Amino acid sequence: MINKSEKKVFLKNFGCQMNVRDSEIVRGILEECKYQFVDDESHADIVIFNTCSVREHAEHRAISVLGSLIKKDKKRAKVFGLIGCVAKHKKEELFKSLPGLNFICGPAEIYEIGDILRDVTGNRYHVIRLSEKQRPIDNVNPAYRESKTHAFVNIAYGCNNYCSYCIVPYARGPEVSRPVEDIAQEVSDLAKRGISHVTLLGQNVNSYSDHRPQTTDHRLKNKKYDFVCLLKVVHEIEGIKKISFVTSHPKDAGVRLFKTIAEFPKIDRYLHLPLQSGSNRILRLMHRGYTIEKYHKLIADYRKIVPEAKLSTDIIVGFPSESEEDFIMTKKAVEEVRFNNAYIFKYSPRPPAKSSELPDDVPPEVKEKRHNILLDLQKKISLNKI
Repeated sequence: MINKSEKKVFLKNFGCQMNVRDSEIVRGILEECKYQFVDDESHADIVIFNTCSVREHAEHRAISVLGSLIKKDKKRAKVFGLIGCVAKHKKEELFKSLPGLNFICGPAEIYEIGDILRDVTGNRYHVIRLSEKQRPIDNVNPAYRESKTHAFVNIAYGCNNYCSYCIVPYARGPEVSRPVEDIAQEVSDLAKRGISHVTLLGQNVNSYSDHRPQTTDHRLKNKKYDFVCLLKVVHEIEGIKKISFVTSHPKDAGVRLFKTIAEFPKIDRYLHLPLQSGSNRILRLMHRGYTIEKYHKLIADYRKIVPEAKLSTDIIVGFPSESEEDFIMTKKAVEEVRFNNAYIFKYSPRPPAKSSELPDDVPPEVKEKRHNILLDLQKKISLNKI
């Protein structure tokens, strides 16, 4: 039973920048409801894990750590909740794998967290907030931010790309863009609080689109706003000194974006552009929508147009049917592009993503070997040793 005289919450975050922002929203809502936050779960009445399903390892780790905390609570004195993508992915199955879990909540339902905690009356009562609805774009925007100088700002939720290995569209739903005037207002409010650096968040920022602006705001002159237009709007906001964004998709990025980065000095010259593989055959199986030749052309354009351009990427090794030749193509791409930084992962099936229907036929030891080769190569490139 929650002791209303205490209401101490421990919130642990797993995963991407989207999850960081979601955790800020959860904390902001609960602080407005007069809950207190603690840095040590042993001092908490309520333990909440905000989880990521993109990688199997991250999912298993979150469930394992939370399971250990539940087992330690022998007196069943605490309330335990699991929110985010793992909740949406595993659903009611979590109550079987985590006896003592009190509630689950998907990414689209985090705005209901206050109601959820009010509904939790004891360890035998399971509260479930999962649905197939789109995440609301006119949502609660509590004041809490972790940093006093930097803030994440959602510009869109969900994803329509359905890359064959990726669970995000299933966990976070279809893509929906927030109104440009709402984003501009949020950034303006942040600037007034002293925030000088904002990072615009979307699963694919390049597909941002708002056809709805009906406003007298002098910054909003168009009837349709895409991502480049949005960048220009945010650039005009007084007090903002730096603008970053993640993540771009190679199939939608292009010269117009690069020219905007070069022209507007507040925009960070750092582009995260996931490659995933250097093999066109694997890229087709991944449903990425571009070729390695197109990717190389994008990088050439980016570096030609943007002074002091920096670049990071994501790469997956061991995708189903990845041959040694396919891997060598990826290694060659890393050598040729020379990324400033690369996030390199071993493939794992993520049902219901389509690639999970393919045989996971690259042996674990081969995945490990290829993973280590690319990690070592990228480390040398980052340190300018080759």
